[in-house]
Amino acid sequence: MQPIISVVDLVKTYATGFQALKHIDLEIRRGEIFALLGPNGAGKTTLISIICGIANLSEGRVTVDGHDINKDYRAARSMIG
Repeated sequence: MQPIISVVDLVKTYATGFQALKHIDLEIRRGEIFALLGPNGAGKTTLISIICGIANLSEGRVTVDGHDINKDYRAARSMIG
């Protein structure tokens, strides 16, 4: 079964050089329940912002139901709601 959300080797580096996300891999299958837990500054909000199309990734690939969030933005965004 294809994952509903797939994050592969995701990196987010800000202009200051601060690396908020370092090579994140994540797969969430349809119907799964998951939680992101971690201390303040761990990158939870940054990760969700990238998946939702609010922030841009620096490296890696994110797909939502098989739609790349950069190449097929409208289809990916419509799946997130």
